[in-house]
Amino acid sequence: MGPTEILILLLATAGPTKAAIVYLGLTKNTDAQFKRQLALRSAGIAAVLCVLFALLGAGILSTLKISVEALLIAGGAILFVFALDMVIGEDKEQADSSEPPAPTLDWAAFPLAMPLMASPQGLVAIVAIEATSQTFADSLMLVGLILVVAVVNVVFMLGADRIFSKIPPAFLKVIMRIAGLLLCGLAVQIMIYGFDGLGLIPNQAVELHS
Repeated sequence: MGPTEILILLLATAGPTKAAIVYLGLTKNTDAQFKRQLALRSAGIAAVLCVLFALLGAGILSTLKISVEALLIAGGAILFVFALDMVIGEDKEQADSSEPPAPTLDWAAFPLAMPLMASPQGLVAIVAIEATSQTFADSLMLVGLILVVAVVNVVFMLGADRIFSKIPPAFLKVIMRIAGLLLCGLAVQIMIYGFDGLGLIPNQAVELHS
């Protein structure tokens, strides 16, 4: 996978969309300083978790004796389920319109950093990408892209008030559906890489001439 594909995958699985919506609800009655602290801390915690998974991914696989191909197939399946929910999942109504609890920076760790930004599917994707890295430069690129996503998360959360006030809800739903559809295709492609590594996909030239 190239840098662009990895960045898209990270933005989809460890990006700010869901976290920003929750962040907006939690901070609606707080001051600007608290909002800034919460955004920075939550994105920082999520970035640290993702970097740790990126750096220790190969070791985790080796210790648990999990093949790269198995992780690619499992990660692709998890990503597909996640993306499918974006495409056909029903909109969840706001179950509770009451005032949020007293503001606390503990929100940075949960639920903002994990599971919303350092999401399970995002961590699986990071481990799978790291497992296929062939050089130190590839690993360094992955860490760099994780930090880029962390910056995007901070910017998106700090601008959540302005962003969601200018985007019509219906248009946002359409964008999410299209993104989910593209992500479904990417998830299937990841699984194809895994099946191909196991030799379960026949050579195209042989298949065409058989």
